[in-house]
Amino acid sequence: MVGQHDSSTQEILYVTKTSILGEGGGGEKRAKEVTGRLADRGHDVTVACGRTDQGLSKWTTSQGCLIRHITCAPEYLLQFPRVGFYLPRYLFAFTSLPVLCYLLFEEDYDIVVENMTPYPTLTVILAKLFGVPIVAVQHEFHGDDAAEMYDPLTGRIQLLVQNLLRLFDYDRVIVPTRHVRAQLSAYGVPWGRIDVVPNGINYERFARETEDRDRKRLVTVSRLGTRKGVDDVLRAFATVREEHPDATLDIVGSGPERDTLEELASRLDVGECVTFHGYVSHERKVELLNRADLFLFASRQEGFGLVLLEAMAAGLPVVARELPVYHDFFEDEVNGYLVAGEQAQTEIDTRTVELLENRSRVTQIRKHNERTAERYGWDNTAQMTESALLDL
Repeated sequence: MVGQHDSSTQEILYVTKTSILGEGGGGEKRAKEVTGRLADRGHDVTVACGRTDQGLSKWTTSQGCLIRHITCAPEYLLQFPRVGFYLPRYLFAFTSLPVLCYLLFEEDYDIVVENMTPYPTLTVILAKLFGVPIVAVQHEFHGDDAAEMYDPLTGRIQLLVQNLLRLFDYDRVIVPTRHVRAQLSAYGVPWGRIDVVPNGINYERFARETEDRDRKRLVTVSRLGTRKGVDDVLRAFATVREEHPDATLDIVGSGPERDTLEELASRLDVGECVTFHGYVSHERKVELLNRADLFLFASRQEGFGLVLLEAMAAGLPVVARELPVYHDFFEDEVNGYLVAGEQAQTEIDTRTVELLENRSRVTQIRKHNERTAERYGWDNTAQMTESALLDL
């Protein structure tokens, strides 16, 4: 049922597989920041999301949004990292159906927004049945190598979900970079329906004047999953330690591969100088970034690369595996170094050593990165998203 509301405000149903109040990646971060700002702008926002963490209430409010957590699996299973990570995400498409049907029947939503993070929903089918316009937020493009980037099952699900973008007439598809727009257009999604709306950061919360940086403390922030390449960061760090034995590494983030990565650190004989922090609060993440000297990142696939911008806002030179999506905001040899995918491990350790031994270069890059990051903010992302929604 299509609502009859003031054209300048909308009643929005925002659907995302994982809770915006729990642990999550860039997709969840964007959903949280954008929905809160849409509510601040006067829109009525309901967020329907999976209960992916223990202790989350069925109904709650956050940042002016009404949150409906949908139970996807028994809560006691959420304590087990692998089961708690994958099961709710795989089951959300089915367990969410009755809840979404109820919400769409009871409320006159003007628009549905589907946050298309790696796992499927059937939201588009329901939106079409109820005659409500639907917008997809697609964070990245998945190619034939999706099964290698993820596990085989998740990779195939990615490709299936992505197919929905050309099988169904989404009213808009929002993507974070020009590169993803070009890929989706070539894939068969009409160019005119795709809007580029970049991710943002809370720049002021990262940019801090500090003299307390620990020389040779390296840091990476990443979900601990196969495609994130944290194994390559560890191998590169082991090589760096051969020339700089006093270097340390902070690994910030949680995920199903943590045990495997801890074992790798031990095999590489760097376990004592690597700290696995797990999931941390935003403030703690900011503290760790502002304490560090350099930021390393070896993800094999990203839709935008939000953590790079966060590191840059904290004044950190970045050494990362090169991905085309970074080119919208990152210039090689100005903001740090992007290294070729095939030689990522070797090049990451080479560039890291180079920066550790060239302090004037580090100072120069820090200034560039702070200026670059300052141009990106969540207010801009929310405003551009709002314009796309109001333009339907």
